[in-house]
Amino acid sequence: MIGLPFGPNVGPNEWCLNPLLEPCQPEDMRRAYGKKSIRILFACVSICVALPTWSWSDHASLVWPLLRTQPNLMEQTVRAEPLEQFLIAQQAGIAQTLESVEMWSLNTIAHYPPTPQSLEWDRANEPTPARFFAAIRVNPTLPYRLYVDEPPAQSVSGRSLLPWQSLSFLSGGNSQLATRYRALAAGDPVTIAEVIASASDEPDFGMDVGLFEDNGTAFGAVYGFGETPFGNDNLDYGSQAPFHMGFYHLDWLTRMAQPDLLRTYPLWRIALFGELADLAFQTGHDYWGWRFLGWGLHYVGDLTQPYHAVPLPGVSTFDGLLLVARGQTGEAIQLVSNRHGVIESYQYHRLTRALVAGDWSAPILLAVSAQPTETPLSYDAMVHALTAESVEAAASFDAAIEANVPERFVSDPNFEWTGSGYESGVVEHVLEQKGPVAVQRLDNAVIVQLQRFSVVASRWIARGGASAE
Repeated sequence: MIGLPFGPNVGPNEWCLNPLLEPCQPEDMRRAYGKKSIRILFACVSICVALPTWSWSDHASLVWPLLRTQPNLMEQTVRAEPLEQFLIAQQAGIAQTLESVEMWSLNTIAHYPPTPQSLEWDRANEPTPARFFAAIRVNPTLPYRLYVDEPPAQSVSGRSLLPWQSLSFLSGGNSQLATRYRALAAGDPVTIAEVIASASDEPDFGMDVGLFEDNGTAFGAVYGFGETPFGNDNLDYGSQAPFHMGFYHLDWLTRMAQPDLLRTYPLWRIALFGELADLAFQTGHDYWGWRFLGWGLHYVGDLTQPYHAVPLPGVSTFDGLLLVARGQTGEAIQLVSNRHGVIESYQYHRLTRALVAGDWSAPILLAVSAQPTETPLSYDAMVHALTAESVEAAASFDAAIEANVPERFVSDPNFEWTGSGYESGVVEHVLEQKGPVAVQRLDNAVIVQLQRFSVVASRWIARGGASAE
């Protein structure tokens, strides 16, 4: 088992960005704002609790342009293996791995809630999937079946497909309902690329839904995460937000006013699935090595999304105070929510249309496929580099969306994008109302973010080759 590389020892110029350490502002500056400002800011920052929890739409399609550039992943196959076989064969190894991840998490991740002792994976108990799901604290009601998420350009003629409802209890968005899923039987050969791509979308099937004690689930009542720190109660997947968003670079006043924003867990999920993948690779369970790695890739991808690193992109602390004073917090929520949803719909349709057409020279596909690097990615990069870049990109990304999308969609607080019926035609609406220049500008804004995704995703995937050697 490899060492967990993330730790508190960082350079003198990095510590202000490290969420595990104290705020970097001088004590007298912190006191100067006074209790009144903190109360006001608490109200301001609290508006983010109702924001949507989208990430990049359809993670599987997102990673396919990168995977197809790596022949070893596209051509090499592994045998699909039931989870039960891995759990039985590696009961002791899983116990050691989870214990190591638990200790690292307690020592490294601020606000990490310890795994209750009753849920710990014990060598003496029967190694069942139910016990495993409890030990890693995921939603146990998903089937976690053997399956493949077919690539958009792949012909499925003559193949029996699975309905979305056989994989998830969620209602599903446009991307999930349009995806073709194919069942696998134990022992079926499947390419490594298919395993990675399929697994990378799986955490959005509901893996992190219902895990808090106020979510009304029996497992959430015992998982030890406490009450939901933020999320949108109106969405069936709203409670997954703290596991898919990482606010690691909040200013000190926001951290003081709304400490619940620090209760985010993507870094834990990344380390957990990274270490389980290493165990699987090192013990000959390659299918589960790549599937765990795909699960971790989902959270890596989430952190490249600026809307997952900043509660309100483009809104400074001072602007937030003005919103509260003017009674405009509800409007701010709606605008950010709509812009987030619009760009996800836009990216999804631009990407999948190019994939279906096989237009591999399309700039949006090249953004993902042309940035590979084989340097393995350590966990600490999730905080020290990746999320810092996402925070830096957030304001300009938000501004590009505001300037190049029809005003009704992104600048009208009385409009609700989700469920509006405009999602599938978003590209056409931009073209008709804003012109081809706006499409090009939006493409450029998305491409910058996808290039960052490509670099970090390829480094994460490279962990599979390094672990398997």
